Amino acid sequence: MDLDGALRELTGRDDAAFRDHQREAVEALVDRQRVLVVQRTGWGKSAVYFLATYLLREQGMGPTLLISPLLALMRNQIEAATRLGLRCMTVNSSSATTVDELADALNADSLDLILVSPERLANPEFAMKVMPMLEERPGMMVIDEVHCISDWGHDFRPDYRRIGRMIDEYGRAAAERVPILGCTATANSRVVDDVAEQLGAELTTFRGALGRSGLGLGVVNLPAQPERLVWLAERLESIPGSGIVYCLTIRDTLAVADWLQSRGIDVAAYSGATDADEREVLEKRLQSNDLKALVATSALGMGYDKPDLGFVIH
Repeated sequence: MDLDGALRELTGRDDAAFRDHQREAVEALVDRQRVLVVQRTGWGKSAVYFLATYLLREQGMGPTLLISPLLALMRNQIEAATRLGLRCMTVNSSSATTVDELADALNADSLDLILVSPERLANPEFAMKVMPMLEERPGMMVIDEVHCISDWGHDFRPDYRRIGRMIDEYGRAAAERVPILGCTATANSRVVDDVAEQLGAELTTFRGALGRSGLGLGVVNLPAQPERLVWLAERLESIPGSGIVYCLTIRDTLAVADWLQSRGIDVAAYSGATDADEREVLEKRLQSNDLKALVATSALGMGYDKPDLGFVIH
């Protein structure tokens, strides 16, 4: 198997080369192993499962089931996978695709990658119509942001815990082993150990340094909200590039965005309450640096892919 050739074919670049452990992770998945990848943001975890999907589909396996936590992250992944020639479909709260349409596409074998949220897995209609088809002819299962299945993870979600329980059942009826991949850039040793236990025996782990030389971290002690608002208004324009200002609540995103707009700074509020079409428009504006910042809740979060993101303020 010419993995280098497959990588060049998928990326469209003659100079494409694997980073440390990427090739080994792909090979382990194609060998139907269970794999945990703990690598820094930007390392290329998505390239591992896109490439493994491509190769496993060539071998006749079913489509990859990618469990991803956030709509913004799903949109990033669909765009990237489509550029690599993979046929994708998602069913989520902002998607026009219905469960019946997804089932029809699976029946026609016209999909390589299915993206769902952990909450969608718990949906009775999805469980009844889609999961039996996936289990009859399974492909790889990918659990993105896998630290969410750990009680010790900073972003634990109850519906992710259900994934830990379903892993051993997935593909049990198939004649061949089903590869499982968990990915995260956010896990200390205790979280890694907990995740590894849930992913099961014979787990192959690829863990690298999570530090990034291009990041600078700083803390400004501003206990009162008025102080923080003044600091933002005075400093935001002088920070190079476009970025994200994170707030805890929807109400805060609206208040902070209104304040900054009143000071002539081009920002917009973004949260789970923002209309789905508007969210996509705002994400594209941030991607193209048409906004100074999105003032957002964690609805815009883990794994959001913008290579030239200038700053993140919490």
